Amino acid sequence: MNERLVQWTLLREWSYLQSCLRFPLLRRYGENIRTEHGILDFAVLTEDPKHPLLVVELETSIDSRSKLRFIGEQLKRYKQVVFHSLPSMLVLLYADDATPTWLVQEVRKQCHNLNVIPRTYSLQKVQLLYQEMLTELTKAVGIPLGPTCAMDVCYLRWMNSLIKPFVELGENELPVSLFFDPHNGNGVFKSRTTYSVRKRLCEDFELVEETPKQTLILTKYGERFAEAMIPDILSGYSQTPTLSLEQKRILLEVLTNGVIRPCKANIYYFLRFVYLTEGAWVPKPTAPEPCSESEPSFGYWQLAAALFGKRYAWRTLTDFLSFTCNQCEELGLVERIKLEGTHNRVVLTPIGSRILDLMEIDLHLKRERIHIPMQVTE
Repeated sequence: MNERLVQWTLLREWSYLQSCLRFPLLRRYGENIRTEHGILDFAVLTEDPKHPLLVVELETSIDSRSKLRFIGEQLKRYKQVVFHSLPSMLVLLYADDATPTWLVQEVRKQCHNLNVIPRTYSLQKVQLLYQEMLTELTKAVGIPLGPTCAMDVCYLRWMNSLIKPFVELGENELPVSLFFDPHNGNGVFKSRTTYSVRKRLCEDFELVEETPKQTLILTKYGERFAEAMIPDILSGYSQTPTLSLEQKRILLEVLTNGVIRPCKANIYYFLRFVYLTEGAWVPKPTAPEPCSESEPSFGYWQLAAALFGKRYAWRTLTDFLSFTCNQCEELGLVERIKLEGTHNRVVLTPIGSRILDLMEIDLHLKRERIHIPMQVTE
């Protein structure tokens, strides 16, 4: 279990963190605080008038003297950080069950010499808390959503490429062969995969249905979606027009109608992931696969896999998160903060937070409708 995942767990299991630090805690002050002397793991406010602010250097294990010396150099730098509003005290918080007993005395001695408070936690306990939290999160969202669907769909506006022929021909029902004909290749889509992906996206957002007669028919949502398409004269005769304002409203209406299908589940799980991680990590498609568990991206990979309920390969996961982020941006649910390096930050917009809350409430109500009758006993 890497350090970032331990930190994420501790800052959410407040009572356990308080028992480890042995201070009456008030609230979190900051996390991953960048300073000229390095990045501080996190800081918390306390009710102790002598130590109102604790700056915590978190370590998973101290298993060698070279590691101890490295930590000592870190602590010396961090001692130079000044918080002008509050007097602060530096704390070294390390895993006692991952640190050899023969080094414990040296750790305490070094902390004493540097005027740093040594505190410990159990890595095994944190792992259990992490698993319990994931279990509770699964329960909290209500009934199971069903599987996510990692599809090669970068943008929701791609649905317009399938809806456009309905608009151009003024029809609500068209033969499948118009979109893809494997015999002569004269369809709108030359590739079966391209056609299948576009159709699946439209089906999951309840815009079209395929009939037994090998035709595609617009649903009520689909008819409204087609009517709201930006005219060619305004879209620059694009093969795939961008989503109009009304189309976005229709997609949000469908997204929140209580019918969960895989492409909708993708958006829900992504919003949930951003909420849980505070948007700290959305990988770029070119992000390299982590080589070891010590890399922060490995912990986020584990969390995403546990949340989505699938063991996605690294490249599949990065594409999944990046593409779903694009879709959420199109609907105004998130804002992406582009950073240098391998990942970006993402924040939920006010409407994104409301969508997430609404979907969770809806799932909770569905669960209660199932569970309440089961509570009746003789």
